[in-house]
Amino acid sequence: MNKKRIVWGSILLGLPCVLLPVLLMGYVAWVLNLAAAQQRLESLASVASSRANNTFQEAAGVLKSVAASSLAPCTPESIDEMRLLTINTFAVKSIGYVEEEVYACGSWGAVGHRVTPWKEDFVTADGVRVSLGVQARIVPAKPMMALQYAAFNVLVDPEQFLQVLVEDDVHLMIGTAAGQLVGVSRPGAERFMSRVHLGPASALEDGYLYTLVHSGDWVAIAAVSRHELLLGLVRREMLLLPIGGLIAGMLALVIVRRTRKRLSPLAELELAVRNREFIVHYQPIIDLSDGACVGAEALVRWRHPDGSLVRPDLFIPLAEQSGLILPITDQVIDHVMQDLGPLLVKERSLHVAINLAAADISSGRFLPRLKSAMSKADVWPSQIWLEATERGFVQIESARQTVNQARELGHLAAIDDFGTGFSSLQHLQKLPLDVLKIDKSFVDTIGRDPEASSVTAHIIDMAKSLRLKLVAEGIETEAQLDYLRSRGVDFGQGWLFAKPMPAGEFVGFVGERCGRAAELHGQVGELVGCD
Repeated sequence: MNKKRIVWGSILLGLPCVLLPVLLMGYVAWVLNLAAAQQRLESLASVASSRANNTFQEAAGVLKSVAASSLAPCTPESIDEMRLLTINTFAVKSIGYVEEEVYACGSWGAVGHRVTPWKEDFVTADGVRVSLGVQARIVPAKPMMALQYAAFNVLVDPEQFLQVLVEDDVHLMIGTAAGQLVGVSRPGAERFMSRVHLGPASALEDGYLYTLVHSGDWVAIAAVSRHELLLGLVRREMLLLPIGGLIAGMLALVIVRRTRKRLSPLAELELAVRNREFIVHYQPIIDLSDGACVGAEALVRWRHPDGSLVRPDLFIPLAEQSGLILPITDQVIDHVMQDLGPLLVKERSLHVAINLAAADISSGRFLPRLKSAMSKADVWPSQIWLEATERGFVQIESARQTVNQARELGHLAAIDDFGTGFSSLQHLQKLPLDVLKIDKSFVDTIGRDPEASSVTAHIIDMAKSLRLKLVAEGIETEAQLDYLRSRGVDFGQGWLFAKPMPAGEFVGFVGERCGRAAELHGQVGELVGCD
């Protein structure tokens, strides 16, 4: 496992995972701010356009009513009527009557002087002629809007079209459907009147967000500057960015946990199982009577991609606890057949002892796989010994069933590390075992601790009484060898003979030991297992 790659991969993955929620919240804040601003502008423009249309209709209604009056124009009664309509109509500032370019009379009274006709900007569908920005004919005043129908006219203050509550940051404009400006609440955004026929009803242009709404012959445009939009964006970001930060923190936590999991020993072990990083070393088992090599114990090793080896005591407990020991056992079986299959076929007296976990013993699930692998390699069942520690026989009934099945197939069953557990006698009494392996801890006491050595002697005597073959582990001195040989122990293994070695070295070791044993007996080529 490349830990640096995992760390850097997590960092590269974490950066966008942390930044994206924050950026996403910023984008959401902008979209929400833009949508809220558009909704506000559309609402304001709708109200303003409706107000403009109503104002115009009110003034046009007065104009048509006075034109349809039964009173003769410019009579005192007619002038009083025009005055009364002017007073009672909020939109109308004055009413006049013009005949043959002479302002005859109006709500001001009788006049009678010649006037210049107003330029007509447009005519409504019902015949009302509209003139924008005209001057009153009686007294000078600000520009007004004139509505003419028949010989009558009314003047309307353009500000009447803007009688809408407008917020300080909003520009409001009223114009005609043809794009002529009637009134503006604040200067600076009049250019948007040109968008009446050219652009969409809502857009962000020239530093402004604007919305345009039509109502009858009138159009209202509400706009807000980019600066005001940014201020609204900041307010929303202050609300949404903490949410983005929370999401980013949660994602970062997930990535950290995922990285820690991937860097955990269990994750590393899972990857090693998938990549088949496990190999097997073989520790020779020696016949103590003549020094010949009669077999080997298959010891699993974990080889990292960099070539380093991990000691079994560092990963076997975790593998057993997690259940990964099962596929590891399968890999050991495959390696044994690949590594030593030809040697075992050639030397039928040789055997290989394979260690099994408690899960293997209790389930027996390895037996079909082992049988298939031996069949392909043409290895005999008697050449494969099956070992398990006392922990492997805790579930005594299922273990006995598995051991019986294995022995029926021709395998020998061995109990490893005998005497280090708490139920050794029970195992010996209830399990159909063939081999007992004396733990190294007992072998180490030989010649050092008389009391402990007596336990070793007792184990040897007990195994002989049960007619079990004996294998002593961890032999490191000649004194230990002499003692075990004198006590009739069958086989031994340990650094005195050889350390665990790769398959190629083991094959060479077998040939060398056979040669030595043959020379010792003077029977070259006639010893069992040394053809």
